[in-house]
Amino acid sequence: MRFTHTLVLRAVASAAAIMATAPFAPASPAEPFDSSRYMAPSEIRPGMKGYGRTVMSGTRIDTFQFEVISVMSNAFYAKQDVILIRCSGLRLEHSGIIGGMSGSPCYVTDEQGRERMIGAVAYGWSFNKDPICGVQPVTQMLDIINVRDPSRSGGLDRDRPQQVKAASGGSIDLGELLARVWAKPIDKSSRFSVFNEDIARLAQPARKPAEFAGLTPLTTPVMISGGGHPEVMSFLREIFGRFSMEPVASGGPSASLREEAENVKLEPGSVLCVPLITGDITADALGTCTVVEGDRVLGFGHSLDGKGSTRLPLATGMVHTVVPSVMRSNKLGASLKTVGTLWGDESSGIFGVTGEVPEMVPVEVNIEDRRGKNTYRYQVVQDESMTAELVAAAVLETIYAHSDLPREHTISYTLETEFKDLGRYRTKNVTSQSGAFGVAMAAMLPTMTMLNSPFGETQVKQVSVDVKVDETAKAAEIDDVQLARQVFKPGETVEARVRWMHYRNSPTYTEDSYSLKLPDDLPDGQYTLTVGSSRVHLAALRAEKPHLFRAENLSQLLARLNQVTAEPDNRLFLRLGLPKGGLAIKETELPDLPSFMAHIYSKASRSDIQAYREALVAHYELPFAAQGGKALNITVSRRADQ
Repeated sequence: MRFTHTLVLRAVASAAAIMATAPFAPASPAEPFDSSRYMAPSEIRPGMKGYGRTVMSGTRIDTFQFEVISVMSNAFYAKQDVILIRCSGLRLEHSGIIGGMSGSPCYVTDEQGRERMIGAVAYGWSFNKDPICGVQPVTQMLDIINVRDPSRSGGLDRDRPQQVKAASGGSIDLGELLARVWAKPIDKSSRFSVFNEDIARLAQPARKPAEFAGLTPLTTPVMISGGGHPEVMSFLREIFGRFSMEPVASGGPSASLREEAENVKLEPGSVLCVPLITGDITADALGTCTVVEGDRVLGFGHSLDGKGSTRLPLATGMVHTVVPSVMRSNKLGASLKTVGTLWGDESSGIFGVTGEVPEMVPVEVNIEDRRGKNTYRYQVVQDESMTAELVAAAVLETIYAHSDLPREHTISYTLETEFKDLGRYRTKNVTSQSGAFGVAMAAMLPTMTMLNSPFGETQVKQVSVDVKVDETAKAAEIDDVQLARQVFKPGETVEARVRWMHYRNSPTYTEDSYSLKLPDDLPDGQYTLTVGSSRVHLAALRAEKPHLFRAENLSQLLARLNQVTAEPDNRLFLRLGLPKGGLAIKETELPDLPSFMAHIYSKASRSDIQAYREALVAHYELPFAAQGGKALNITVSRRADQ
């Protein structure tokens, strides 16, 4: 089956830095760049010829030739220039401009015989017939260092604390989140699909590049090794597509190249990678290094995801080959060794410092299926925009590593996500006939919620997932609920006869009885008895006690997540709404308030004061994942037998 995954996230810039030991020539107001090495767009003329540096195979840097066509001012981005060039050599006449060439430095020789860099390959067209591209002027790239250099910019936190950075104000309603998560089934052809592919919109939409007919920044290829299943690639395509990145099925470096990785250095024209996932899956954003000054590195000539301040791994890399395409050719390659940290990510390029490398999030997925028990290990980047989705991708690839799921399947899973200085999120569930995305979304939900809350910053310490796949369908839907009678005395037990319709099972229909004992002091009156799944229970609980679904700080948010996802799908609930309740001030419930006090509180203009109602609840464990629900009316009367 084919799934569509739509994800939107807030890109909240995270700040961090390391001590810089190698000097970088400080910019001066009179000369913002070294004019003996770099050439400004104002000096460039049509017809100038030069050469560029890039890797087409292995780690060897090759050269191509170019001729300047024109310099466009105010091109694509406001107050920025783009240099148009026509390239030749390295079979570019056949392949066109290649994905992965982004950042390839371009040089010309000036009238004084000095070889000077003009910029980096950065822009192109789709389906263009000639190898014409746009060059990002190096003078625009050098400006990034003044803003993003952790040793020189006062805007970055040089010693990013590992503890939580708290913020005050705002709140999150997890009920709204879950309502969107459960809004629709994945497999629209099956009434038994129980988890939504479309995660809740937790924040403002992420930046997605518009599609233009003209010049655009080159799409960054993300080399995927070990994650080639069509569903995983489709999932990754939607993740990376929001940032003008394109997943490309590739493979890791050969054994001989891995042995030589220590000798591969970043230099103008070498492969520059940003590893987003490492381990049993690798995902490497691949481009080219433009400038190296001491331990400072500039590359790509355009943004990765355009966040400004960032903290991602920086690595050397290699190229297997170039695959020509009518639409846009791509390099196939992989990272070799992580050598530093990416600190800046702007429209004119990316900036990093070699040396200290950033922490990544360890993810362990244990799976038991027809092939036995296996363990897969991954490391994913610590990033508000991508961590949650990449964890989900790792879970998906683990499940799909050897084959699709059986047509009839039941998945049991436990998930634990630990957040630094906050505690753990834990959940356990059973799903059936809902595919692998139910597990993937469960893995994504806590991380996405915590990393994109309005309450400040936190970090994921580790994620562990245990998955068991059975080749049988254990799913049923409530077909009907019957009561032997509708009138009861207080203290009596209500017996509900539930008719289940089972998915591809024999018999298709079964019936079971479930009971709920009424309180001895239950007042006479009309009541609604609801019989339903855990989803029905949580929806009713939210309506009765909305304060249990609201969070106002990170610790409370984590507690709420644990609470509202604690009920597994293989559980049936009988619920009877009661006529008593009260007012809740934040988390504190105030039952049986005197009427005048309740009136005073209810008139207070405070959003943290909410009315609530009580309910009588009983639950039963089921040997299958349940769906559906039904509400029935009953009458409670002390004179029921008269």
